[in-house]
Amino acid sequence: MGLKITVIGSGNVGFHLAQRLHESGHRICQVFSRTPTKAAHLANLVKASGISNLKDISLEADVYLLAIKDDSLKIVTEEISFLGKYNKLIAHTSGSVSSAVFENHFGRYGIFYPLQTFSTTKKVDFEQLPFCIYGNTPAAQDSLFQLAQSICPNVYAINDEQRSILHVTAVIVNNFSNYLYGIAHDICKDQDVSFDILKPLIHETVRKIDVSNPQDVQTGPAVRGDLDTIAKHIDFLKKYPDHQALYQLISTGIIKQIKERALLDK
Repeated sequence: MGLKITVIGSGNVGFHLAQRLHESGHRICQVFSRTPTKAAHLANLVKASGISNLKDISLEADVYLLAIKDDSLKIVTEEISFLGKYNKLIAHTSGSVSSAVFENHFGRYGIFYPLQTFSTTKKVDFEQLPFCIYGNTPAAQDSLFQLAQSICPNVYAINDEQRSILHVTAVIVNNFSNYLYGIAHDICKDQDVSFDILKPLIHETVRKIDVSNPQDVQTGPAVRGDLDTIAKHIDFLKKYPDHQALYQLISTGIIKQIKERALLDK
């Protein structure tokens, strides 16, 4: 039997999460957004009531999920703290904010964190993404765990410290790598070369780390110790000084890593 859920937030995460919960048999009671049109749009998709004032939140739901910006969590938590008097279960979807944001207002709380990048215009494959769950009590964690399992097969019990580590590494593998793709894209565009030529290489690199330690499949001039090629690349990048500095930093890091691994293998 599905739960009654109120989703607070209609941005990238809230947009997809509300729809997935609805499709999985849960009843979405209310959708909140400070922008009335956004609240109404998402509410219509999940057959819920759209609200744009937190004072209008009802006591009907079993679970209240906060899918909002990190810097809004403290303020919104205080605005809906009255729900704590009714022993409601509350959780947020942030990767970086501690569950302690709830502890002065709620007796039952936790984390409902889908570790994935979301865009409202792209469909999310919930069968593949991992869900990280934490509850402040065994009962709260069990409730959130079961809720996550109802929409996703890959659910992990992760405490605040572990989630913080995951969030740091997620920024590195997602945001930082995408930044590097952007640099390559801009250089290609500036030099009138199609970035599409690089896409198979990007896809193959990602496929390799599905089955291997990334360090084991590292390739390139830094791995080979090809200092002549590195010097040519650095010379070319003189016209892009910020990118040149980044190239040097990463190349130095790869060379250091290779040397350290060689010492360990002796």
